Amino acid sequence: MQKLLNLLQERIPSHDGCARLLHGRGRKWPEFEHLSIDFYPPHVLITTYKEISDLEKKELIEVILKLGLNLQAILLQKRYVKGEAIEALVGSIPKESFAVENSEKYLLNLNNPQNIGFFLDMAVGRSLLKKISKGKSVLNLFSYTCSLSIAALKGEAREVVNVDMSKSALKIGGDNHTLNGIDKRNVKFMSHDIMKSFGNLTKKGPYDLVIIDPPTNQGLSFRVDHDYHKIIRRLDEMTSEDAVIMACLNSPFHNSSFLISAFSQHAPKFTFQEKFYSSFNEMEVDPEKGLKILLFKKEIKKS
Repeated sequence: MQKLLNLLQERIPSHDGCARLLHGRGRKWPEFEHLSIDFYPPHVLITTYKEISDLEKKELIEVILKLGLNLQAILLQKRYVKGEAIEALVGSIPKESFAVENSEKYLLNLNNPQNIGFFLDMAVGRSLLKKISKGKSVLNLFSYTCSLSIAALKGEAREVVNVDMSKSALKIGGDNHTLNGIDKRNVKFMSHDIMKSFGNLTKKGPYDLVIIDPPTNQGLSFRVDHDYHKIIRRLDEMTSEDAVIMACLNSPFHNSSFLISAFSQHAPKFTFQEKFYSSFNEMEVDPEKGLKILLFKKEIKKS
């Protein structure tokens, strides 16, 4: 386990915030492909995608304790079994916990066997939004717990409309805004099936910036292959002149060309501008297998 210790030591953040210490799913280290290790001070969350032995658990605990992180708990999330309870390897599962990123705080549920309420790989997207949102009316599709809304508002967006099917996620999103001292008079939270709400969303526009950050597969309500282009082809009627689209895709089965081709076919007024990868893409053999963030800009040809 010395190799793992060395890898984790390299990733300990110099700041007080959260960080991914190991991204085994990036396939850079074959022996650790089944593991992710995240640091949410004062807790470490290990996520495993296959069953591990008691011996490996013991070794993981020993390695993490050697980091000297002043931890309250080491937790194990078992993603290979749907709904499996979080296991506390050291300490206990906290009743309240946060992800701290730069000056922002986000509520976590470290007792959730699937998604804990925050995605570390999107740090690059939050940083980007702070730079490009000033004065803009923003539509945040698939907003989940609204970290991208907070980033846009910290970047002085004029208003943000957050849309997600999950009322509970939006409730946490509202709490996250309050936690960060954001005036919610310029924020809307809409619990809608996006694929059935284009007319209503268009009426609330036009938007200067649209964020599309869907799950790869949300059962019958959204599938990348089947549904992403349906959103893309409605963007023109939703947006103002010179609008910017932040189109995200986190699927190992689709690369950036999937989105570039979809925009070219279904929204030709929008021109590809720039591409960003996951915040920990240096731990990925092929960054195209992880999160891709593509910027498109609306360019109306003048006669």
